[in-house]
Amino acid sequence: MAKQTPLQILNDKFGSKKELAKRLSEVLEPLEDESKDELAERLTLVSNAKLLHLQALSDKVAAHGGREGLVQKVATAENKTTDKDYIKALTSKRTLGWLVDRVESQARRAKKAKSA
Repeated sequence: MAKQTPLQILNDKFGSKKELAKRLSEVLEPLEDESKDELAERLTLVSNAKLLHLQALSDKVAAHGGREGLVQKVATAENKTTDKDYIKALTSKRTLGWLVDRVESQARRAKKAKSA
């Protein structure tokens, strides 16, 4: 069996590119002066592979409890739960992708330290 293309995966799982873009616009954060409908329209112009990547990212964000859950996990791992300025900076300045990457790398680091 040949490997499926991003278009085939997208159509199998979500029906259409427009449907996935609409679903992602509900989860992802639009720009400051952008509505969710405008974000969905902008996402329809993105490649299928990028949309699948964004869907995987949104699944990870949901699994960690959204932006607030990610911020708390990062702050806890770095022993900065009482540092309000740090938490505010994580909440307002960091992207969801950065936060997910940070949580996953901290989990790998903790697992490696535990096994060593």
